[in-house]
Amino acid sequence: MSEKLGTGILLGRFQVFELNEIHARLIDTVRDQHEQMHLFIGSNPAPSDHNPLEWVFRAQMFEEEYGNTLAVHEMPDLPDDRIWSQELDRRIMELRPKGDVIIYGTDLDFVQRYSGKYKTAILEASDDDFPEDAVGANVEHLRDFRAGVLYATMRRYPTVYPTVDIAVFRNDNKEVLLARKENELKYRFPGGFADPTDDSYEMAAIRELMEECGEVEVEELTYLGSCKIDDWRYRGSMDSIMTHLYTCVITDGEPEPNDDISELRWFDVQKINAETFVPEHRPLFEMLVEYLADMV
Repeated sequence: MSEKLGTGILLGRFQVFELNEIHARLIDTVRDQHEQMHLFIGSNPAPSDHNPLEWVFRAQMFEEEYGNTLAVHEMPDLPDDRIWSQELDRRIMELRPKGDVIIYGTDLDFVQRYSGKYKTAILEASDDDFPEDAVGANVEHLRDFRAGVLYATMRRYPTVYPTVDIAVFRNDNKEVLLARKENELKYRFPGGFADPTDDSYEMAAIRELMEECGEVEVEELTYLGSCKIDDWRYRGSMDSIMTHLYTCVITDGEPEPNDDISELRWFDVQKINAETFVPEHRPLFEMLVEYLADMV
């Protein structure tokens, strides 16, 4: 047997109801080559047909099989591949890995996305190795629970999630308030998901504005229209987001970033363009441009 060197990082989603011999082979392959091994499980904040199981349930599969002999960590999905790669590198560095590091993952879902500083190796496995059909006899304990989640998620109707976004103006519509999230480089309109407790989309818009921008007062809430959003969390999924765009004028208060917003900034409407925005909000910017042109 060749000498074990450095640290092996195995990265995957493992959206299955139980581990099989393919998983064992992949883990053994990495263990046989490295003196230290860590497993990173990809997680996504939006449940969907591609992400039915929360990462903690998938981590428990490995705990049941390997106990404390295998270190398991979470690696959240992020909208920007470069920032995601940097975050993965940071989490690996926190582990103080021994020697050189090699990260093992699939070609499309990892190797082609990763731009960090570590070497990569492609896993020799395919989707056919991991059947999604979780219906079967003799399932029990948490395995039974995981099977139920997969079964229900894969057999439900596609879902359209309603959201609201708000263009807040000041100075006679010459400035618009935009928000930036922590792991994003560009800006977006404040907003979020409509809640079952909201009596209307207008109420949802005001609630989301207060949650993300603090105690501000606005007036002239105006509905501009709706459109489908190419949200990164649902790309490739049967589910999607449909948003409703509103405008309003701020009358009192100073906006402060709250909730998942890191920065709020007033922009001159004459100096912004589609590249100012995250990709999913560029259609909303085009709607806003038409609205402002009609006001002239």
